[in-house]
Amino acid sequence: MREPEPEHGAGPAPGGTLRHRSLELLRIGIGVVWLLNLIFVFDPSNRFFGTFSSTALSFAPTSLGGPGVADFVAAHAVVFAWLIAIVTAYLAVAFITGFTTRFACLVGILFSVALLITQVGSTFSIPNGTDVGPHPLYVLIYVVLIVGGAGRALSIDHWIWTTHRARLPRLARFVASPER
Repeated sequence: MREPEPEHGAGPAPGGTLRHRSLELLRIGIGVVWLLNLIFVFDPSNRFFGTFSSTALSFAPTSLGGPGVADFVAAHAVVFAWLIAIVTAYLAVAFITGFTTRFACLVGILFSVALLITQVGSTFSIPNGTDVGPHPLYVLIYVVLIVGGAGRALSIDHWIWTTHRARLPRLARFVASPER
């Protein structure tokens, strides 16, 4: 039996319907994945910042963008390493808290596609490849979150929308996806 939809603009109850709770758990789960990635980035023993240039260069032979892209990233390693760290932190916070959910999904799609394109030859290795990597799955999760309307329960987006604290409602509707 289908649960009744809430009134226009009201959003689901704080717990939401089963579908909304499932989407919110998926949203929070992907946020935890990004949080774990962030821990990896800032753990000194992983030397993320110190080895970023050589890591970028290692993708040169297999990048769809060719060696020029990898060379450019390696030449500006500090900028790109911090950019990745900042995007990772944003995605972790946005998905765990449910703040700017739809915008975070779009950022996540762009980020995953960029990483997939630059790493495709290393990820999709035939023969001897083991899998397609996580990025196609990440993109699928973000699409499901956007289409399903994640952020409409158990989120800061929902709270801002239902308490009428949203400024610029059109922008808030796009960024937060508070209603269909």
